[in-house]
Formats: sequence, structure tokens, C-alpha cells
Amino acid sequence: MKTIAMLEGWTITSVETIENYSREDDTCLSILDEIKNVSLANTEDSADVTGKNGQALFTIKKGKAVTGSGSSGYISGNLMALQTGAEPTEGKIKFRKREIVKFGKDDTSINLSETAVGTEGNEILNLIVTVTDENGDVSTQYEQATAADTSKFAYADNVVTLPTATNGKNGTVEVIYEYEKDGASVGNKSGTYGKTTHTFINCLGTNTCDETYFIQIEVYRCDWNSNFTFELGGDGVEHPFEFKSLVDKCSGEDRFWDFKVYKKSV
Repeated sequence: MKTIAMLEGWTITSVETIENYSREDDTCLSILDEIKNVSLANTEDSADVTGKNGQALFTIKKGKAVTGSGSSGYISGNLMALQTGAEPTEGKIKFRKREIVKFGKDDTSINLSETAVGTEGNEILNLIVTVTDENGDVSTQYEQATAADTSKFAYADNVVTLPTATNGKNGTVEVIYEYEKDGASVGNKSGTYGKTTHTFINCLGTNTCDETYFIQIEVYRCDWNSNFTFELGGDGVEHPFEFKSLVDKCSGEDRFWDFKVYKKSV
């Protein structure tokens, strides 16, 4: 085996990005650029062939495998899509809201902070009016109708018209509804699983002469899985990830990965 000087005598100082591409058409699916840590575990199985007195004569090696893991310093919806096998969407996204609004004796309606969406005439999912009088608090659940009456409320253009039974009274209204915003979404369906990508782990390194090197680890067939946990609350949420490197038999690349390096010019 020939010793190659450029592969010796330096250390990785930072992981710059992890880039994931479609194996079908090289579309860039996600880029992680705030990598907290990443590791590649390389393993193999082996069995000793023994002779007299149990002496090892030689070793049969088989079952090489590569697994990777790490975490991103921020949440990546595109990485979630790789992990769960989902297709991210953007556009009008529904959100749910629970809103508490006070009303007085002179109020016959209340205004919502958002526009409720849904089937016309049934936009409000749930509405409970709590009236406060000399007998204390009395809560009543009401249904939506096209026009308000004693036992029904109406809704149009962010305005809830209260049941007439509440007129002349003080109280609060608990309203539950859905509204839409321009946003993005990624889902975790039970029947979809992690995608396989052509992945590049890009790093910077330096040697004892303070020369800078660019390192790229090319994972030809990176198989993402859905094993990740979000620790919500407290300090900033990290996005952990795990994957396996599979041999790419279809393209003839009988390798788990390639480790490549060059010295950057000043």
C-alpha cells in the first residue's frame, strides 16, 4: 500500500455542511449548515478459524457496515422529510386556536383575532359561553347556525354573534377554531419511512503547519431512518439524526463512502 502524504498529519476542525441530493436526478433535498456533531461508525463481523489447541489460523471477515449519527443546531423541516419519508408542502396551512374573549352587557357579538375556516356554516369547532351573575358562573355550550337565536350563535367575517340568551349579561366566550396562514408543513405518516439520498459531508481541517484542507466524505447511498427525539423547551432545540450507508450495487459503486481531501489555496 502506497503512503499518500496528503492523507496524513492533519485534523478536522469543523463540519461545515451536510448536503443531501436525490439519487434519481441530483436535486438538492436539504442542506444542514449548523452541525453540532456527526459520527461515522464503521464495523465488521469476523470469525477465527482455529486449529490444534484452539490456535487461530486465520480470520474470516464479513458483514461490513457503516452507520452515522449527529445533530443539527436548529430544526430542519427538510431533514424531517428525509427521516420520515414525507413530502413537505407549502401554501395555506391550517392551525388550531383556542381563544378566550370577554363581553359585557352591551355586547351582542365578539371579534376573533383570526379568520375561522372550514365548512360554511360550521367554521367554529366549539363555543362555550360562561355568564357571570349573582348566582356565580354558568357555562353553556352552543351550536352554530346561520342566524343567532336564544340557543344558537352565528359566525361571519371574524365576528361571532352571541346567542340572544346572553344579551344584557357579562361573561367570557371560549372559542375553538382553525385558521390558515401562508406556511409550510411536513407530516409523519405511519406508512412512510426514511428516504435514501446521495450525501456529502463537507469539513475543514488543518495540519501542524497551519495549512487548511477541505475534506468531503461522499456517502453514495445514505439511508435515513425515523429514530430521532426532540427535547422541547429549555435551551435551544437540537435536531438529531441517524442513517446507514448502504452499498450502491445499482451504480456499480461497491463502496460505503469515499473520503476525499485537498489543500486549500491561501
